[in-house]
Amino acid sequence: MPPQSVISTTLQLLRDKLIDNSFLSHPLIRAIEEHGNLVKVSGGQRIEQPVIFGDHSSITELSSGWESVNMAVTDPFQSAKFEWSNFTQPIVLNAVEKAANKGDLAVVNILESKMKNVMLGLKKEVSLQIIQGASSKITTLQTLNGNGTSTVAVNATGWLEGVAQASQASTVGGLAKATYRAKNWYNQFIDAGGTMTLAHIDQLFIYTQLYNPAGTTPDIMLMSPKSYAKFLSLMDNRIQYVSVSDRDGLNGQMVATYRGAKIYVDPNLGFTANGASGMGAKAVSAYLLSSDQFQLYADTDGFFNVGEMMPVPGTATEAAMVFCRMQLVTGHLASHAILIDGEA
Repeated sequence: MPPQSVISTTLQLLRDKLIDNSFLSHPLIRAIEEHGNLVKVSGGQRIEQPVIFGDHSSITELSSGWESVNMAVTDPFQSAKFEWSNFTQPIVLNAVEKAANKGDLAVVNILESKMKNVMLGLKKEVSLQIIQGASSKITTLQTLNGNGTSTVAVNATGWLEGVAQASQASTVGGLAKATYRAKNWYNQFIDAGGTMTLAHIDQLFIYTQLYNPAGTTPDIMLMSPKSYAKFLSLMDNRIQYVSVSDRDGLNGQMVATYRGAKIYVDPNLGFTANGASGMGAKAVSAYLLSSDQFQLYADTDGFFNVGEMMPVPGTATEAAMVFCRMQLVTGHLASHAILIDGEA
C-alpha cells in the first residue's frame, strides 16, 4: 500500500492536471482565463474595487485670464465591496478501497477517478452560480443574473438585469443602482422580442462602448446554444474563427468572433427568468462582458487547494479537502450587457 506522502503528492499532481483539463475547459472559466481576468491574491477579509462616480473638480472658462478659478474639489471615489466566497469539498478514500487496490498505480487510478468527480461537481456549481445564480451550495459567489430563474427568486445582488436603466434595482458590491444609476452604475440591455437580429447585438456593442471608460467594446460574448445557432444562421458564411488554447498542453479550440469579441456557448444560458422579475418569464440569451471591467479573484491558497490526506476520526476512511476562496468583481456595470428573449 503506498505511503501517505505518495498519496498526497498524487493528489497535488492530479489537481494541477484536472484544473487545466477539466475546470478551465468550461466556457465561462475559459473566457476568464484567456482574457487574463483570473487574479490571484494572498489573504484579505474582502475585495474592495474602486469605482469613480462624478468629477474630481470643476472647469473654469477663461476670457481675460484673470478670472478666479473654481478650486472646489470632491472625492469621486467609492468602493464596491465584495466578500470572499469560501467553499470546500472532500475527497474520501476508505480502507476497503485501499486494500482492494494495492500498489501505487491502482491507488493513483482510484484517486484520479474521485478527483475528476470532485472537479466536475465544483465546475458545475461555480458556473451555475455565476451564470444563473441558481446554486444552492455556493450562494455567496457573485452572479451575473439579476433576474432569477423559473425556480429561483430574483437575486438582489445580481449584476445584469433585463430591464431598462430606470427600472434596475439590484445592489452590486454594496452600491445600489437606484442611488448611482445616474453615474453609470447600471447594465446595458436589449429585448430581442423573440426574434434576434444582428442589429440587437450591434446596439449592445454601441451602448457598452459609449460608456466604457476605455472606449472599447465587449470582448466576451456568452451565448445560449439556441441564440448561438440563430447567430450562425444570421452570419451565414461571414463568420470568422480564431484558434485559441486554454493553457499549455491543451488542444487548440476554434472560437467564433464577432466585432472583436470571442463567442463562448454556455449551456447554462437560455434559462427562463423568474416571472416576478422586471423582465418577466423570458429567456436570458446572452451576456456581453468587457474583460477590462471585471475580474475573478482567487486566493493563492484557495484556488482548488488540496490538503493532506488525513484519517477521519471514528471511521475507516481518509479525506483530503479541496478548498476554494474566490469572488467575481466589477467596477463598471455600464460596460456589460444582457440580451433577453433571443432564442430564435
